[in-house]
Amino acid sequence: MNAKTDVKNIVLAYDGSKGSQQALEWVVTLARQLGAKVTVVTVVKPPEYSPTIDEVDEFYADGERHYQPLLTKVVEFGLEQGLTIKTEILRGHPAESIVKYAYDQKADLIVTGTRGMGGFKSLIIGSVAQKVVTYSKVPVLVVK
Repeated sequence: MNAKTDVKNIVLAYDGSKGSQQALEWVVTLARQLGAKVTVVTVVKPPEYSPTIDEVDEFYADGERHYQPLLTKVVEFGLEQGLTIKTEILRGHPAESIVKYAYDQKADLIVTGTRGMGGFKSLIIGSVAQKVVTYSKVPVLVVK
């Protein structure tokens, strides 16, 4: 790799699914080989409808309580593999939040898993991974 393609800052989109777990394992191996730092992000989506700000805040708090134990396991997995992993819980629309975070953090690579749908279903169902690939200015790797 040359200076223009060195990967030193990786952002992994993580939701606890099997696909994101496979992506985590892949990223840890890659980061160790490259000496890269890893930030694992998850996103709590806003509610479709909520009449009050307090309810929106409670919705976000519930989402953060849900993801925190998963991210704790991510950090522990990284340490077992000899890698320190930073985690962030973002608020907003998933693809937009991931792309913006990676860009703001000057990430060299975004990695995301996929649910593994193929064929006709993958053409109909818009996934977060597809949107990240479409809108990111940062290179994206999708782990299948």
